[in-house]
Amino acid sequence: MPKPNALADLMVKLSVDPMLRQRFQEDPSALKDEVGLSDEELVLLAGGTPEQIRNYLGGDAPAGCYVLFV
Repeated sequence: MPKPNALADLMVKLSVDPMLRQRFQEDPSALKDEVGLSDEELVLLAGGTPEQIRNYLGGDAPAGCYVLFV
């Protein structure tokens, strides 16, 4: 079941946890239920643009936030 702010929470975790980031890069859908993402959020994070993600997050995204996964 999706959790409020699950996308924002996961983005923070991905930015500081290289093992989690690697797991996400290898199989994004494997983390979906574990972190409580909705299908829409998974699709957005796995393939959306930074602008789309910021728009989706709305007030949960600081004005200067960046989205970068390498």
